[in-house]
Amino acid sequence: MVPSISMDVFAIVSLCFTISMAKRHVADKKTNINYRVACVITIILLVLEIATILMTLPNNNKLIVPNRIVNILGFSLSPAAPFAFLLFYYKREEKIWRKRFLSIPLCFNALMCVLSYKTGWIFFIDSQNQYTRGNLFLLPAIISLLYYALMIRDAIKKNDEYEIEDRKAFVSIILIPLLATILQIIFRELILIWSSVALSLLLYYVFLRELLFTHDIQTGVKNRSAFENEMEQYANSNKNAAIFMFDLNNLKETNDVYGHKAGDELILDAARSIKECFMGIGKTYRIGGDEFCVICEEIPKQLAECTLSHLDDLLIKVNQNRQNKIVLAYGYAFYNQKESESIYSTFSQADEAMYAHKAKLKGLYGRRSNDQETV
Repeated sequence: MVPSISMDVFAIVSLCFTISMAKRHVADKKTNINYRVACVITIILLVLEIATILMTLPNNNKLIVPNRIVNILGFSLSPAAPFAFLLFYYKREEKIWRKRFLSIPLCFNALMCVLSYKTGWIFFIDSQNQYTRGNLFLLPAIISLLYYALMIRDAIKKNDEYEIEDRKAFVSIILIPLLATILQIIFRELILIWSSVALSLLLYYVFLRELLFTHDIQTGVKNRSAFENEMEQYANSNKNAAIFMFDLNNLKETNDVYGHKAGDELILDAARSIKECFMGIGKTYRIGGDEFCVICEEIPKQLAECTLSHLDDLLIKVNQNRQNKIVLAYGYAFYNQKESESIYSTFSQADEAMYAHKAKLKGLYGRRSNDQETV
């Protein structure tokens, strides 16, 4: 038992340090808050676990009621940590009704744990202050396993969120507490769950920090470094691709008229629009201040044109509620490993096509401005 307490204390200290680091370094506000909530819940569970160990050691009848209360809190909160883990993995676009639906097992488990004070369904503390498992002991563990399974499913399903290597790392992080839960169910003498959850949270923080090397902090899309790495992979493989270039036309004017905060919002909304239209088709990169690139593997010209048309329609809807409109110039070119000079020459062709479209847009908006002045 004592080694378990030592491990829990070490995990608590590590999580406290991680919380302070996450507050400073995890850029996304929602992820930051949910991550810290998961850490705090885990710290509470570790403290409760230490308390149950210490109260069970002495054969003291006066500790029966506190022991039961601590166990109620511990078993009630058990699925809360993976639930919080699941929530901060979900994005802002996740529907509220789904989150509420997923909270039902959590609430049901809490109710059953409270009732166990008298019924002993989940756990039982006898007159000698000794703990035994109830008939429904597996309920909190099963609900926790459900939340972990949902995370693994979504990590595999959401192919455009992470690279294959990143998805493997994320799934491995989730598997640690999942396997620990299974082992603790099988072997009663083991106390592994919450120290393993603490380890997962520590590794997830490292995982988030590592993603900063490949993702643009402001927009959330992949950054220039990831783009260059992707281009190099195409240059050294036999895969064909379509390269799309995008340039945000009125960023300087937006900064001058509405301020740099409005300019940052313009960049963010442009990135989101591009990523949304190319979701499942290609990977979006921010390669400059107002420049974006999408690389798609093996798509026909018809799909390329259809996706750009979808982007135009989306921007019309987005711009309806904006004073400073999002105007994107774009161009694309196809890379064929057998026919093209190189992936980099294809990138230059897409860039030239984008500038041709940019000039066309300037002429169009210039004529509109002159017409308005004439009227």
